[in-house]
Amino acid sequence: MHTKAFPYIGLLSLFWGTNIVASRFGIGEFNPYLFIALRLTIAMLFFAPVVLWKNGRFPTNPELWRKAVLSGIIGVSIPMTTFILSLQYQSSGMASIFVTTSPVQIVLAAHFFLPDEKLTRNKALGVTLALVGALFLALRGESGLAGVGRANPLGFLLVTTGLLAETVNTMYVRRHMTHLDPIEVTGIRLAVGALILITVAFFLGDFSFAHVTAAGYFSLAYAALIGALAGQFTAFYIQRRFGATAFALTSYLIPVVATVFGVLLLGEIVTWAMLIGVLLIGGGIYLINRRVYEPQMVPVGD
Repeated sequence: MHTKAFPYIGLLSLFWGTNIVASRFGIGEFNPYLFIALRLTIAMLFFAPVVLWKNGRFPTNPELWRKAVLSGIIGVSIPMTTFILSLQYQSSGMASIFVTTSPVQIVLAAHFFLPDEKLTRNKALGVTLALVGALFLALRGESGLAGVGRANPLGFLLVTTGLLAETVNTMYVRRHMTHLDPIEVTGIRLAVGALILITVAFFLGDFSFAHVTAAGYFSLAYAALIGALAGQFTAFYIQRRFGATAFALTSYLIPVVATVFGVLLLGEIVTWAMLIGVLLIGGGIYLINRRVYEPQMVPVGD
């Protein structure tokens, strides 16, 4: 992986780490389904002029639409919904720690579907260690919330579902979409996600705004423009240019960002079990991404 990927990895980690905190605050102000639908709609409306400015018209390529629509369903609608709904049952830090298991799924999937990213011994050990850390936290029922005993397991299940969808999307992007324009793809993905979630919110959401504060509206705007818009564009760019392993590295930093801001802004807590889980998962991710250097053979007489 090229060192040029690191600034993008750090930027996306900041975007999505703070987005988790903003989203957890936001669903306390809005109905969760309404919050998800609004943030995607806002992101789509802001991004549409970018697509028009780039080409002077909306894209009409059938292949682009077919593939971007599918990517929007798998890589936007499903993970965005499940991640945010999980924040009803656990802290920003706890949710972000579970998100760090993303490299496990991506590395395993890449071994079978991407010919240039095979599973090595280090990666296999890393996968095992990270899974142990995730299971440790899940079985202990850690929530990261003050005054909450054992966490509702639905939070863990929702995050896992979202990660599976994101893994499928990552493989799909790498195999079928690397030649497509990232701006056009992002615009279509956001539009598809917004349309699907507006429909879901119409049936399941509560459209009352009476109790929403200024901070609530700010969290919505931040989640839409930073988490959904800037985050989705940066994520697609990383996947397309640097590959699945580089994208997986973003999960290494997201828990740090989300936990720090969650403690400072939302009064969340950090427990010893969470720290152990982070060390296990972090150690696994390190092994997954650790490069193995083979000694160079020097001919005799040189």
